[in-house]
Amino acid sequence: MPLEYLARLERARFPLLVRKASDVDKVRVLKAAEFITASVPLGPLNTAFGEEGEAVVFGLTERGEHALRSAAPPPEAPLQRGRRPSFED
Repeated sequence: MPLEYLARLERARFPLLVRKASDVDKVRVLKAAEFITASVPLGPLNTAFGEEGEAVVFGLTERGEHALRSAAPPPEAPLQRGRRPSFED
């Protein structure tokens, strides 16, 4: 899923060269959603066929950072000791 890939990109060093075709496809989706800035040149490497491709990711946009923060689960509630009050008591 592209958001999982976006979370991986958050920890990457930029510029990042991407060569795996499936990752290049994720870069295309994230770029189209304006979550990252990237270059995906047209050429024989970036066709729908084959296992290799080529793209350069320059970084996350503010929109991408916001998407990551929104997708993160809320923090866990603090542990509570003792018995919880019951409505039946």
